[in-house]
Amino acid sequence: MQNQELNLTSADVFEQAVQQRIAGAKESFSVLVVDMSDINRLFARSGPAASTMFLNSIAKMLLRVCRNGDTVSRIGDCTFGIILENVGSPVLQQLAAEKIIRLYKAMVSEMDASCKPGISIGIAAYPDSADSAVELLHNARIALESACSNADPYQVYSAESHAVLETKWALQDDFVKAVENGDLQLVYQPKISISTGRPLGAEALLRWTHEEQGAVPPSVFMPIARDIGMIDKLTNFVLMTALRDRSEWPDIGERCSVSVNLEAQMLEYPDIADIIASNVAIWGNDNVELILEITELALVADSKSGFKRLNELRSLGIGISIDDYGTGYSSLSYFKDIPADELKVDRSFISNLQNCDRNRNLVATIISLAHRCGLTVVAEGVESAEELTVLEEMKCDAMQGFHYSKPLPHDELCQWFEQFSEATLQHDTEDA
Repeated sequence: MQNQELNLTSADVFEQAVQQRIAGAKESFSVLVVDMSDINRLFARSGPAASTMFLNSIAKMLLRVCRNGDTVSRIGDCTFGIILENVGSPVLQQLAAEKIIRLYKAMVSEMDASCKPGISIGIAAYPDSADSAVELLHNARIALESACSNADPYQVYSAESHAVLETKWALQDDFVKAVENGDLQLVYQPKISISTGRPLGAEALLRWTHEEQGAVPPSVFMPIARDIGMIDKLTNFVLMTALRDRSEWPDIGERCSVSVNLEAQMLEYPDIADIIASNVAIWGNDNVELILEITELALVADSKSGFKRLNELRSLGIGISIDDYGTGYSSLSYFKDIPADELKVDRSFISNLQNCDRNRNLVATIISLAHRCGLTVVAEGVESAEELTVLEEMKCDAMQGFHYSKPLPHDELCQWFEQFSEATLQHDTEDA
């Protein structure tokens, strides 16, 4: 291993090393860009000495992967560049990447730290991917970005993945413009009491209509918002808009809640309770009830701190709903101390409920257990009278779904509520 190099150097110097390899190359070789995610959080918590020790351990681990003549350089705060001689085939690239990942995971598992940084690798080969040092490094970084974007541990550069990434970047730019120009809209799906058929409230759902691509689903634009750090801005927009719209809903003679989805990472914001309380103070009134919906999977990821923050929000009079229940790592232990008022059964369990014994038994068990723990149960995605009949027999409390109403713009929702307002007035008149 005497010919191995470990250079704690700059990206420019590494680029020069790549150019030298190209100048004298007789066979193909690969450039790897290795990056650690969440490492800044580790540095902040562990201090400079521990951070330096961690990076030194990374460098030593990478040297173990390399052979004589290979090069390892630190080219950023938490980024390393590697030149692997005579490695150009996809199989050899894959073996090298998987060895790095395996050794890294073993090293991180032994760390005494709550934050476990992840790892991503971008790979580009000479001469297949590029024939200059600048382009080769650029393509390796493109592959790295593609790996991060797809939550893959590593990615080998290809023109196809580059094109996909370019499309994503263009969509990111358009999304930023949409947020800045106020082009996002909220629609509302009513939540109905199964026993009375009357509305209990509505869930606010964010929508984006792209000028060229049409309706972009939340499953596409919410990861974009996370990637570009706009979740907090979106959360504030949805809270403010939903509460303002709720203040304009017709009076139907009873409390009516507005539900807003809360991204898991927002629970980590130290001032999230103040942000929510401020919006409630501006737009709230005695008949307005705010419910925050958070996915079960988000709670599982960090239940201790998540429970603490949700209890803090509940103390402000805000309802908490566990969304998509059953799609995460459901645990009976949650029911004894889960900081929630409502449980929403995921629509995957409701679909074809009347014909699937397994789904029917699961939903019945969830409803019974939730009721014993004082939780209201809402069935999502109810699309037929048959499904509603089964839920009514199970004593499910409420439902959302196309059987009653699709998500409606604010103006249409107000018109939809009017039928219940008029019914209430007529009932009161007859009683008088």
